Amino acid sequence: MGKENDVILSFLQDNERFAELFNCFYFEGREVIRANDLSEASEVYVSEAGNRRERGGPKIRDIKKHLKSGACLKILAIEAQNEVSYIMPWRIMEYDCLEYRNQIQSIQRENSRQEKGKKKVYQNAGERLGKFRRQDRIAPVYTICLYHGVEEWDGPRCLKDMMDFGPEKVGADREKWEKFFADYPMRLVCASDFADCTGLKTSLGDLLTLLPFRKDRAGLKKLLAEKSEYREMDEETARAISVLMGIDFMEKKEKYREGEGYNMCQAIQEMVEEGRMEGLIQVAERMLRAGKYTDEEIVSCSSLSMEQIRELKERL
Repeated sequence: MGKENDVILSFLQDNERFAELFNCFYFEGREVIRANDLSEASEVYVSEAGNRRERGGPKIRDIKKHLKSGACLKILAIEAQNEVSYIMPWRIMEYDCLEYRNQIQSIQRENSRQEKGKKKVYQNAGERLGKFRRQDRIAPVYTICLYHGVEEWDGPRCLKDMMDFGPEKVGADREKWEKFFADYPMRLVCASDFADCTGLKTSLGDLLTLLPFRKDRAGLKKLLAEKSEYREMDEETARAISVLMGIDFMEKKEKYREGEGYNMCQAIQEMVEEGRMEGLIQVAERMLRAGKYTDEEIVSCSSLSMEQIRELKERL
């Protein structure tokens, strides 16, 4: 997955941050989820018994938690992406369906166990056929795809975006097929997009406020000058910021210690001013590989000199 994925997933394992991400981006800022109601629920999805044709091995959720509020159980999951995936809506649907499959199979096993115990379980042939009673229910699944890459997400945002409904010139016939298609939406959060994080109480807000400025040197300097929060960050947040911003921080962290936290303003500003901010070098490399930016545009976005851009060209 890469260190960027590892650090963002470790950061979001915290129930307070996990709850805030869902409340902000899934439930439009309403406090639907409370951290105290969350519990760990890691899961490995395996193929059906005897199915040797399924490729890719077991499928593992990035983060999965149970939300137990009252008598109802909800399944909440996060899938983190550092690169754009052009099959992501299908992947999200597959994970969700595997979760539903596991729940259904668990109910079927319990029903079969009770039936073997000579207890009357099924009321009709339909229940017996599916080993699933009319009153049986499964827990709903809610999944967020968190894209924390630097480049803009240009991939599909729902299953419909992956479909071929025919050429545009078909007109009304194409519109009919699109209209009646059973779509599967994907809740996508792009960390490089500007979002209103003023209501967030944890350091998740600080991280998501900072990430959109990875390609905006002037905006980054202004933000750091205005936000005192970055002058005393806890170590876990400082580590997440350092990895996602491309800063060589952890080996020098004592240099930036202030009180009980770390001065990330100083750490970031030093990297920007000295031209040693690894994350911005990665931006320049990605822009060069894209082949659609002028050297002047890359210099402007990355803060590198024209000579450094030429050296990067020779290495790529």
